[in-house]
Amino acid sequence: MLQRFFILAVVPLLLLAGCESAAEKSARAGVMSYVTGDFNTARAKLVPLADKPDQNFVLNNCRLGSAALAAYDLDQAENAFAKAHEVMDSVGVNDGGRTLGATLVDEKVKVWKGEPYERAMANFYLGITYYMRRDYGNARASFENALFKLRDYKSDDKKSDQYQEVESNFALGLLMLGKTWQRLGREDLARGNFDRAIKLRPGLQALADYNWNDKSNVLLVIDFGYGPRKITDADGSIVGLGPTPAQAGPIPHPMVTLNGGMLDLGGLAQPPVDLLRLAQDRTWQSIDTIRVVKSAVGTGLIAAGAYEATRSRNQGNIEAGLAMAAVGLLLKATSQADVRQWEMLPRTVFILPLQIKPGTYDLSVGFPQVPGLSQTWRGVPIAADGESTFYFRMQPYNVGPFDWPPNKAPPAPAAPSAQ
Repeated sequence: MLQRFFILAVVPLLLLAGCESAAEKSARAGVMSYVTGDFNTARAKLVPLADKPDQNFVLNNCRLGSAALAAYDLDQAENAFAKAHEVMDSVGVNDGGRTLGATLVDEKVKVWKGEPYERAMANFYLGITYYMRRDYGNARASFENALFKLRDYKSDDKKSDQYQEVESNFALGLLMLGKTWQRLGREDLARGNFDRAIKLRPGLQALADYNWNDKSNVLLVIDFGYGPRKITDADGSIVGLGPTPAQAGPIPHPMVTLNGGMLDLGGLAQPPVDLLRLAQDRTWQSIDTIRVVKSAVGTGLIAAGAYEATRSRNQGNIEAGLAMAAVGLLLKATSQADVRQWEMLPRTVFILPLQIKPGTYDLSVGFPQVPGLSQTWRGVPIAADGESTFYFRMQPYNVGPFDWPPNKAPPAPAAPSAQ
């Protein structure tokens, strides 16, 4: 009887772990299209998934937002990031049935809300979509939302669910919040955020210079590389984040050319953030006691059950041992790490405020230390008033040259409505 219970209960769970749904396959295909620079195909694959109110709603909207921003569809990018933000910052999303299901079945029953650095970047990109449109009021709110307080968890394993709140050290958000306050005419708040960014990262002094930003009429937002990846140990129950900055190597500096002439970026070409480094910071990691406890208990039950079943010739003890081992295997099978992640995130985002005479230019961004990594746009307009903002997603498959305005394909199709 107990052997039958073991087969019926455990084997389906083990088989389930290796399955991939049609939606997951479509999402993976969308991500691959993005990585190869085919942003419109990525959008087309992700739109139906982003409309589905399931456990991947937030993740798929973040993915769609990345693809739409790279395709310069600011309406779609704003809509996707706004939807993600609404759920990410809400309370009780994973209460009730979903949390119970995660405890008893699988963490992926939970609505994905991302690691803290993923939540910060979702708000940052929402702010960028507003900033590009000069909607500085909404941009300010989004950049402020990216600077939420972090949780510094106690290192004592017995109290690992206890924490104290600490101020954010997200210098990228501080820089953009300072620039936004500057555009809104609040010199005091702009200087305050610039000064805080410099205090956190002294190397950003030129980038956070109030007077330089005040005169800037062009802003380049440049995504470089790829961010952290979730990894598991041999047990499959502990999530780590890699690679480390040391493993990935130093971040190269960008080069900008205007009509073939190289601009002197001075101290501006500094990375305001390294998501690989941020992900190694304990305050930027979410605590997950459910998985750790389940895994530890499962290991103990398997060991105890095996010992009890092998040491005794008593049928009752053997059955009790098998029962303990079966429960342990169930716990282990359902304690596998939730490795869902926002794969499009860059390693860093360069923010380059420039002063360029109004006109039309061929604008190129490249990384001389990374052969073949460049992107060129022809006929880029620099307005005579305000600050013109341009976004570059650097990828070896997306070199150009491209003609301005972006040659967008027709909007990605909406998900079919239910009949």
